[in-house]
Amino acid sequence: MAFLFSPKIGPFSDESLESYLLRVVSENFFDSYEGLSLAIREELHELDFEAHGAFPIDLKRLNVYHAKHNSHFRMRALGLLETLLDLPRYELQKLALLKSDIKFNYSAALYKGGVDIPQRFICYHTEEAVDSIPVCPQCLAEEAYIKQSWHIKWVNACAKHQCTLVHKCPECCAPINYIENESITHCSCGFELSCGSTSPVNTLSIDHLNKLLNKSELDDNNPLFKNTTLTERFAALLWYQERYSKEETFCLDDVVNYFNEWPVVFYKELDELSKNAEMKLIDLFNKTEFKFIFGNAILSCPNTQKQREPHFIYSTLLDYLATLVESNPKTKKPNVADLLVSVLEAATLLSISIEQVYRLYQDGILQTAFRHKMNQRINPYKGVFFLRHVIEYKTSFGNDKARMYLSAW
Repeated sequence: MAFLFSPKIGPFSDESLESYLLRVVSENFFDSYEGLSLAIREELHELDFEAHGAFPIDLKRLNVYHAKHNSHFRMRALGLLETLLDLPRYELQKLALLKSDIKFNYSAALYKGGVDIPQRFICYHTEEAVDSIPVCPQCLAEEAYIKQSWHIKWVNACAKHQCTLVHKCPECCAPINYIENESITHCSCGFELSCGSTSPVNTLSIDHLNKLLNKSELDDNNPLFKNTTLTERFAALLWYQERYSKEETFCLDDVVNYFNEWPVVFYKELDELSKNAEMKLIDLFNKTEFKFIFGNAILSCPNTQKQREPHFIYSTLLDYLATLVESNPKTKKPNVADLLVSVLEAATLLSISIEQVYRLYQDGILQTAFRHKMNQRINPYKGVFFLRHVIEYKTSFGNDKARMYLSAW
């Protein structure tokens, strides 16, 4: 039997979890989310004590990925809440942002509906400042709920109405944040957000946004969209931002224009670094780390270990390095192909784990440039392996797809 009244219109497929809970607050005539959460916790206390303690009182901490140690209890609490609201099983859990088991360039990721999203792309409350979570006034006028896509920092327009999203209240200029205000339709000053005005967005920008958020694979000339999943597109956006944006800027059109020139623009950049490598040297090539010349080119590549096919950025870099090694054969005088890569960089190039790189070293397949003390673990961040050896070992197995290089334990 339901303990709470569910909103007349059930959860929308693209709605955020916080948005739906605020609609439950309104439907059950609570003054705030805290009142609802205390009532839910009291009921959960009788049903499941562990889940009761995992249900947050603060709306900012509601989503599953905010749980530090008890996310499974949070999921159990949401399951019990579905019973209290008389909802179908997993209905609330479908709205939640979960912790992902993959990493984007060693950065945390979130998971929802088959898509992995870099956590830093999500607008959420921080202790230092209040992030704005923009809204589309026309969407709110049609249906009063917050879409999950509005939480993604790259989304600055509404594809449906082809207009900009509103980041600040037109009345008081405060950042719009429904989680902070606990109101979907109004600003804290009382202004009704559905009455806000918007600016039109050009058709090309809307087309880019639609392609970015399309969950199906597209037949497009731009490699950012060509036969890529939404997860792979987010990985490419993160790579671009870390490499070229000194500040957190989120202009999708700039990224699309960059990848329109792919891979020529990337090869040109790497060629320039390679050309000037000798002028930059302090020591010989075989005593210089790869990142000293090429920066974070390898480690910033999207992780390919759990993807069906290598990411197009990874494949492009690998092709370039294979050509670099081939065009700089081994000679008495060290050259750019003799630069030193770290354990982490070797793991990225070979698409294997760090532990497997250590095993290749222990088996004598990968040799270090320096002698190490017995039973001393190699610093994973220090350049120790020759780029030439790693690339030649990689290409000896074929670089058409990620492969496992090690025999069974």
